[in-house]
Amino acid sequence: MGPLAITGAASDILEVGTAFILILTIVVGYALWSFVKGAGFEPVPGKVLDEMVEFSQPGPGKQVYDLGSGFGRIIMKVAQKTGASCTGVEVDPLKVWWTRRQIASKRLQGRVRVLRGDLLEAEIAPADIVFVFLWHGIMQKLKEKALREMKPGSLVVSYFHEFDGWAPERQDRKAKVYLYRIPVQGS
Repeated sequence: MGPLAITGAASDILEVGTAFILILTIVVGYALWSFVKGAGFEPVPGKVLDEMVEFSQPGPGKQVYDLGSGFGRIIMKVAQKTGASCTGVEVDPLKVWWTRRQIASKRLQGRVRVLRGDLLEAEIAPADIVFVFLWHGIMQKLKEKALREMKPGSLVVSYFHEFDGWAPERQDRKAKVYLYRIPVQGS
């Protein structure tokens, strides 16, 4: 046997260590991928969500979108609480899978759905209200998309970040909740 041969317990330790490093690399890569695509996962606090709902007043007949919907907590809660139809857009396939399972288990099919895709490529024209909790840079790209695609009078409710150059119609600076209305053309 040569001087570099590893056998027995040392070989087993090396295999476990290699597997651990591989798993750690996958987990870290997965987490970083979410950040690169728009924002990492951090849930909107419950009190803040209540304020976002109070600001925007969704209800039956309204189409509510959550861009970067994570595990779908917002779309399910808004649908249950207000009767609005809710759509989540999420790029992460595991979060989409989990959300779909939760929608089915809560029997919210037909009122709540989640689409897998990039929020900057999603069709948001049908939305009456859009909820967002995104990074500042993505917010600026979303601003142009919202102004271009959404109907006049539609609302965008942001948690934490404001849109540059767009004055909120209503805000709570302490809670960092900002309500924007899509303007009527020419106003």
